Amino acid sequence: MSGSTTTYTTARFLSPDYLTQGADNVISCPLWASGALVAPTSGTVSVYDAGNNLVVNAAAVTVAASIATYTIPASVLPSTLARGMGWRIEWSLVVSTITTVYRNSAGLVKSQLAPVVTDADLFRRVSGLNPAGTAPLSSLTNYQAYLDEAWISLLGKLTGKGNLPHLIMEPTALREPHLFLTLSLIFSDFRTRLDNDKWAEQAKEYDEKYSKAWDGLAFEYDTSDSGQSDGRRKRGANPSIWMGGFD
Repeated sequence: MSGSTTTYTTARFLSPDYLTQGADNVISCPLWASGALVAPTSGTVSVYDAGNNLVVNAAAVTVAASIATYTIPASVLPSTLARGMGWRIEWSLVVSTITTVYRNSAGLVKSQLAPVVTDADLFRRVSGLNPAGTAPLSSLTNYQAYLDEAWISLLGKLTGKGNLPHLIMEPTALREPHLFLTLSLIFSDFRTRLDNDKWAEQAKEYDEKYSKAWDGLAFEYDTSDSGQSDGRRKRGANPSIWMGGFD
């Protein structure tokens, strides 16, 4: 499948799958090619824990709205299982008679980190974004796609810095980084749509505010995965680097 005419199918995983312990978990594997969803005709999904033990063994998927989905029942993720990352999910999906396996990393968590920023928060900063206002800047009726993209970017950056999102006990600490990154994305997109330099200036302004908010980010963290904050000094988003002295 390396020829110049090969078209690749993308499994659109936005982040690892964080599986909530003791709850039903709906997982999915959206396949895309040529700008559109590709519906598998059938398939199975398997879930492995951090010790490479099968938790779900080749269960049949449901294809709904062209997306392969499966609900992991709460009964197979009891409180007796050890929480942590290192899990994986393998989707074996059939498209045009060809079976392909798509893998995504996963982890078993006590609870998931949820965002706190909404359209209403954006409107409080930039009233012109409100579609119900007297002079809206855009014909868009909501900005959820930008909020989602900014949130996924934040989760990826946190994880890359060594902070597991599900162990952050203070979601409101992420409010300003999430808010400013979303506004930066919105005005960057306006620049491409409307060809007006003022939107580029706005995007740059909010990107700078986002960078400053990120650099100052500190939050309560659950290092022991006990379900409550350590009660220590807040943890910074960027790890500290200690330089030892020389003899």
